[in-house]
Amino acid sequence: MLNFSIVIILSLILISKNLILLNEETLILLCFVTFCWLGFTKLKDSLYADFEFQKKEIETKFSESFKSIVSSLIANLKWQKLFPILITNFGILEKQFTTLSFKMIGQVPAIQNRELQKTYLKKLFFTKRLEEQTSKVISLVLAKKIEKITFLKYFYSTKIKISAFQCNYKIALREYIETI
Repeated sequence: MLNFSIVIILSLILISKNLILLNEETLILLCFVTFCWLGFTKLKDSLYADFEFQKKEIETKFSESFKSIVSSLIANLKWQKLFPILITNFGILEKQFTTLSFKMIGQVPAIQNRELQKTYLKKLFFTKRLEEQTSKVISLVLAKKIEKITFLKYFYSTKIKISAFQCNYKIALREYIETI
């Protein structure tokens, strides 16, 4: 408080001797300096406590994070020390799986060709059976038609006695006799 009173008395003497002019700018400067000085003296303890609290929080977070990373690395090292064979086995398994998949991919066209061949063979066998059955049906139909035609020709030539059919009958009879 003694320093503040000395500053006030000294400034009043300088103002009274017109060494310091009191205009707007000097008053604003005086108010700003007073504000900064009062803010620093009154708030420095609370700001210091707040900064210390934040510093401690940051330190605890960093230490917890560091401890977590260290424990994770220790656990990882334990796993790597305990199971190095497991890691190599997984590597070998991966290589075998890739070779198997490449071989399977290579065999897919051959398998598809076999399946296509099977289906085409089935279709060809079906077509062959259909052709055989069709030829049997056609031969049976032709035999029935020829039988009907011969029966009708005989009927027309013997029962109805149409001269054209009788002539054909006699020509056919002569040919038959000549062959004997």
